[in-house]
Amino acid sequence: MSQDLENLEHESDVKELAAELETFRQIVETASDAVVTINDRHEVIYMNAAAERMFGYERREIMGGDLGPLIPTDLRADHKGFVDRYLRTRQPRLIGRTAEMIGERRDGSRFPVSISFSTAEIQGQTLFTAILRDLSAQRNLEEQVKQAERLAAVGQMVAMVGHEIRTPLMLIGGFARQLQKEAHLGTASRHKVDIIAEEAGRLEGMLNDLRDMSRPQQYEWAELNLSEMVGKVRELMQPALEKAGLTLAARVQDNLPLVVGDRNRLSQVLINLLQNASHASREGQEVRVELEPGPLGGVVMRVVDQGQGIEPQDLGRVFEPFFTTKKRGTGLGLPVAKRIVDDHGGRLKVQSEPGRGTTVTMELPPKPKKG
Repeated sequence: MSQDLENLEHESDVKELAAELETFRQIVETASDAVVTINDRHEVIYMNAAAERMFGYERREIMGGDLGPLIPTDLRADHKGFVDRYLRTRQPRLIGRTAEMIGERRDGSRFPVSISFSTAEIQGQTLFTAILRDLSAQRNLEEQVKQAERLAAVGQMVAMVGHEIRTPLMLIGGFARQLQKEAHLGTASRHKVDIIAEEAGRLEGMLNDLRDMSRPQQYEWAELNLSEMVGKVRELMQPALEKAGLTLAARVQDNLPLVVGDRNRLSQVLINLLQNASHASREGQEVRVELEPGPLGGVVMRVVDQGQGIEPQDLGRVFEPFFTTKKRGTGLGLPVAKRIVDDHGGRLKVQSEPGRGTTVTMELPPKPKKG
C-alpha cells in the first residue's frame, strides 16, 4: 500500500511538472517576441512561432542546424566568435543586456531589432537564448513623427513669408518675360533677362511646392487606368529628355487593374520622378517607366535610371524637405511626391547604388471592392 501511494504521488508530481512545462511552452510559443535558443555548438535547439514569422524560416529548416541563417551575412563569423569567447572566458559583454542591432530575413531584407541575451547551464551544457523584437513599426512611427514636425515647420514658414514673396516675385518674373520679347535687347542684356526669368520661375515653382507641402490637399478621386496616364506623361516629357540626350522608355504590362486616385496629382508625381531621373542621368542613357500589377492587387510603377545614384548616407534623407544632392534642387520634389502617394494609401520607395542608378517605386492599392 505504501509503495502504491508513493507511485501515485510520483505520478502526480510528473503530471504537475508536465502541466507546468506545457504552460511555459505555450507562453513562449504564443509570445509576440521571437525567442531563439542555441547550444554551445552554435546549433539552434529552439525557436518559437514569432521567430518563424520574423525571419521567414520554418523551424524544421533551422532547428538542429547552425544559427548562421538567422544572422546577417556579414556578422555570422563574428557571432560564432562571440559565443566561443564567452565559453572560454565566461566574461559577458552583451549577455544580460538589451542591444539594438540589424536583423536579416530569409529574402535578404534587413530590419532594426532589439535583442536581449541570456545564458543557462543545463545538464552541463551552456545554452544561449535571445529574445528579439522587430523595431520596424516603431522606427516608421518615429520617422512619421519627425516628418510631421518638419512639415509643420515648413507650414509655419510658408504662412509667414509666402504671401510677402509671391507678389513681388510674380512681378519680377512677369516683367522679365515681357523684356524677353523686346527685339532691341543686346546679346548680353538678353542673357541677363533670361537668367532673371529662369530664376524667378524656379522660385515660383518652389513656392508652389511649399504650398503643396504645408496645406491639406484637395483630390478629385476617380477610377484610373495608369497605363493611359503614363502614356500622356511620357508624351509630355519625351521632348525635354530627348533634348538632354536621353531615351525615355516604357514597359507596361497588359490588363493592369484599375486604381482610385487623382489623375493630375499622380501625373505630378511621375513628372517629378522623371525630372529627377533626367537630372541624375548622362547623355546617351535611358530613363525607363515600368508598370505592372502589384503582388497584392493594385499597381506598381517604377522609374528607373542609369545615372549617378545616391550615396548610402544620403539615401535615408531623400524624403526630408529641402534635402537635395543637386546643385540647383529645392529638395521638395520627392517629399511632395511621397505625400501625394501616402494620401492615396500607397508607398513610395527609393533604391539606389552609387554609379549604377536609382529606382523609385510607387505602390498603389487596388480599387476598393463594392459592397
